[in-house]
Amino acid sequence: MLNITLATLKADMIVKMKGTSLRPSNDFYGTVAGAAGRMLSRIDPQETIRTVTMSSPFFDQIQDYALVSDFKRMIDIRPQVNRIYQPGLSHFSETAPRQFLERLDPNSFSIRYNNGVRSIRAQKLPSNDVILLDSFDNSTANGSWAASGDISGLYTEALNFVEGNGSLGMNLSGSTGTGYIENSTASVADLSAFLWEDSSFFFIWIPSGKSALFTSLVLRRGSSSANYKSVSITTKFDGTAFTDGWNLCRFDWNTATTTGSPDNTKNTYRRITMNTTAGTAIAGVLLDNFTNSMGDLYEIEYYSECLFTDLTGAWIYRPTADTDIIQVGPASYEILKAEI
Repeated sequence: MLNITLATLKADMIVKMKGTSLRPSNDFYGTVAGAAGRMLSRIDPQETIRTVTMSSPFFDQIQDYALVSDFKRMIDIRPQVNRIYQPGLSHFSETAPRQFLERLDPNSFSIRYNNGVRSIRAQKLPSNDVILLDSFDNSTANGSWAASGDISGLYTEALNFVEGNGSLGMNLSGSTGTGYIENSTASVADLSAFLWEDSSFFFIWIPSGKSALFTSLVLRRGSSSANYKSVSITTKFDGTAFTDGWNLCRFDWNTATTTGSPDNTKNTYRRITMNTTAGTAIAGVLLDNFTNSMGDLYEIEYYSECLFTDLTGAWIYRPTADTDIIQVGPASYEILKAEI
């Protein structure tokens, strides 16, 4: 690697232009960014290879995950450590989006675009560690759920659901902007083996035109209403904003706030709080498939869409200072200069 800065490129371009000033170019940085884009559209320079740990573990029964913003093309997906000792989890094959959804082959992945957002769909070899905490087939499927605050009118929705044979429906008055459902009588779940490194999931259905009203969701899990851990989220699982329809939500217990002394061998208490914009009623909110699992950490090796880094080491699409660095070797640098 040459550690070439934009200042060096400017000087080299003046020489190439035989002393002609660069002043006629009103946006030299933009010109260089355009040249980099044309270059990267045709080749994958080795200098743009990056390896990062996925922001989320891969979980059983979960396929959609957030993807790094500068992703261009996948080289490899592998366990974060001990790849050689995990042959059944170590080699992923890329498939077309439709084929991925139709087959869900173990250790396959596909790149997905939805409303301009790029994500990765991955199906790892199952670990069989998913625990169903509540099917939400009705308000007493696992213990008894009671509503409070803005939430009322719990009912069973027999047509629109994710798993089982129903989902739990409710209405939000919008009077205060906060409501919750609470269950203190669930069957005992011993989750101590996960050491609070696990995650809980559930699906929430938001009626058409109401997703912008949801500001956050809070999940409590513990041994009683005085001893629990609490996690708040403001986006759905893939990091994007809440949308109309079914939203998969994930709550990571290793970032939870602790109240009292929850006993992780006796999880019988749960509370789900919905915070919304006050003043607007929302009818027909649904919950379904409340699960818990551990997940496995993976890292990806990929080609980046960025050709530059700033002084902090952050990869950027467009240079903004003479001190920014062009991530190229000798051959790639000549290609970039030819594109300007």
